[in-house]
Amino acid sequence: MNFLARVIALGSFFCLATVQLLQAQVTVTGMISDSNKLVLPYATVSNITNGKRSLSDQGGFYKISASRNDKLVFTFVGYHPDTLVVTLTTGTLTRNMVMVPAGKFLKGVEITTQYTPYQIDSIERRKQYGYILDLPDTHLAGDNTPVGAGVVFSPITRFSKKEKQKRQFKKNYEQMEREKYIDSRFTPVLVHQVTGLAGDSLQHFMRDNYPDYNLMRTIPNNDLIYWITDRYKAWSGKK
Repeated sequence: MNFLARVIALGSFFCLATVQLLQAQVTVTGMISDSNKLVLPYATVSNITNGKRSLSDQGGFYKISASRNDKLVFTFVGYHPDTLVVTLTTGTLTRNMVMVPAGKFLKGVEITTQYTPYQIDSIERRKQYGYILDLPDTHLAGDNTPVGAGVVFSPITRFSKKEKQKRQFKKNYEQMEREKYIDSRFTPVLVHQVTGLAGDSLQHFMRDNYPDYNLMRTIPNNDLIYWITDRYKAWSGKK
């Protein structure tokens, strides 16, 4: 009887060890950038083996959990996807990913004169990050709970870390879209043609006179040229 008990205990030990080995996790981390050493914030890191996904932060750094032999796919709008196969069983695997720029034409989108380059990229960004943007925000219970003593929260609180990160991402995404639109109109080529500036002087002028999003949404192209001219006269007079 004692022998049988020892056999069962030994078998249980090996089963537990096997389960722990199968569940062993590797933390994969690093920085995502392009060949010009430009960091890529909000790049998507997808573990296609277990379905998990993560995003790089504003500094291009990413972190995702995986297991040995899991395949990770790195994607960012305007760049070719890159892949990484996890080779460790446990611990931390550090890999910096350098992504290669791709063309702007999108599969499944009809390219006609009705789409600007900004709109084409915006469609792809919305497609890439839709799985986060489409998630509903968690509200306070009843949606009209008064602020103060006795406030009641929903089971998954609106103020949880996950919810805060989701709302912050949506806010950052909206800001990124605004900046992308501004950059699509307030371009170095246009500013150079209007002002004749080049190199560091061009960069400094564009930095010091970065336009407002609402202005860029309403101002016609001809008026934009006049706006740049007026800004250049004022800017050059200060130097």
